[in-house]
Amino acid sequence: MEGGKNEVVDVGDSDTKPEEGCVDKNQEVGNGSSGGDTQNFKIKQVWKLYISRFLTAWGDRIWAFGFGLFLFKIQSSNLMLIAGYGLTMSLTNILFLASIGNWIDQTTRLRAAQILLVIQNSCVLLDCVLLALYFQYYDAILEGEYPWLTKVIPAVIMILALVANLASQGSKIVVEKDWIVVVAGENENRLAQLNSNLRTIDLSCQTLGPIIVGFLFSNTTYIIAAVVIGAWNLFSVVFEYILLTAIYRDYPQLGHKVVEKRKEFGWLKTRLTGSVKGWVSYMTHDVRNAGLGLACLYMTVLGFGNITWGYCMLQCVQEWLLGILVAVSGILGIAGSRAFPYLRAKCGVERTGVIGVSSLLLSLAACVASIWLPGSPFNPQIQDLSGGHALNKTEIAVDFKERCSGDDVDLTSVSVMLVGIILARFGLWLTDLSVTQILQENVEKEQRGVIGGVQTALNSLMDLIKFFFVLLLPAPHTFGILILLSYLFISAGALFLWSYAFKKKKLCCGADYEATTTREPAP
Repeated sequence: MEGGKNEVVDVGDSDTKPEEGCVDKNQEVGNGSSGGDTQNFKIKQVWKLYISRFLTAWGDRIWAFGFGLFLFKIQSSNLMLIAGYGLTMSLTNILFLASIGNWIDQTTRLRAAQILLVIQNSCVLLDCVLLALYFQYYDAILEGEYPWLTKVIPAVIMILALVANLASQGSKIVVEKDWIVVVAGENENRLAQLNSNLRTIDLSCQTLGPIIVGFLFSNTTYIIAAVVIGAWNLFSVVFEYILLTAIYRDYPQLGHKVVEKRKEFGWLKTRLTGSVKGWVSYMTHDVRNAGLGLACLYMTVLGFGNITWGYCMLQCVQEWLLGILVAVSGILGIAGSRAFPYLRAKCGVERTGVIGVSSLLLSLAACVASIWLPGSPFNPQIQDLSGGHALNKTEIAVDFKERCSGDDVDLTSVSVMLVGIILARFGLWLTDLSVTQILQENVEKEQRGVIGGVQTALNSLMDLIKFFFVLLLPAPHTFGILILLSYLFISAGALFLWSYAFKKKKLCCGADYEATTTREPAP
């Protein structure tokens, strides 16, 4: 693949030597760096990057969890508002992330990171202010002269949240797809370690964030919760801004980016042409199959999300037990992220991805088997469980209490399904990190933004398909069909990743391997 036209890319010496199966590659890869260079890397202020990632991840996790509760509070009669927001978020990601990635490629690194950071935190802060005012004065607004504000304010809140989500995704593209590649220099071991550490931070926040925020919502009011989340964003944006500037100064290589000035033909036309070019670049790129493999993993109900939680509760699993299981799954996810650098050093990044996705498929086979185990509600022939009439909230609550209060509740099916989901987290994050590093190592720096944007848009497309299937098959007795569809898409993802590894001659031990010349200069 060709590098950028405006800057010479340092490809190093001829270090692309054949790998003999799963051999030990603990020596420095790519530039044959010495121990002194490794020590120099450790002396660098990498801790600033970790603190910045923690502040970002913690804010993202508590906001994502809290915003779902806020939406449910606004409309607690059903899940239509939450589902509508999820669908809209997926659509906006698909429509705009390729253009955002294209804009990132045409903007200096520090400026892009700062703009996206300020936009994201400003939108979340405004949302928290509006939510606090909405819950505080809801009755007064409803009884006043402008009751229509009870519809307009939630709409504005959702729009701001969508903008914040786009900025958050853009920030991840900037840091995870570009900055850490530069920070690691041309050393793949360093890159693997950075990826693993950053993912561990994110998974730790994902595990602990909902627990703390859930305690906040349970023991205070929604108004106080909105104020606390808003205050955190106001606090963190200042320190994140300072840390980004400091990291940029610590690594002068981040400033070595040639920005090509392109002629503008109007905002709309520029955004549309940027999106089209982004998708064309992605589909013709060498990493396409690896990215498609990762995207297919997003079309699944076999994860600890709102859909799976709702199904488990309908199968009489208690909320406290679900919280414990989420924490256990987070621990296995962290184990996968910590195992990634070791497996990559031993087997290479492509084989590590193959190991991860194979482990994922094997673990989720238990979920498929659970469909036909005792206690499973699976019966696609049932047309309507409500007896021909719509159940109101009271009837649903009574029915649920009666079913789950008896001694004959059989949890065999749902237990096996949950075990499969928990075990799958190891392979899932191993696969995710492998594909992430494949994209980092093989995408030219001039295209990292747009390729990363299209990848995130593809992930959102699969999320959108998932929402569509759930809305089409919302009943517990059809959840088995959703499990089968999920396993089918994950199997397709495995085929894409296997095909990428086969193309790179990494499925056969001892095959020659030629690395892509997209190296960054060593720090």
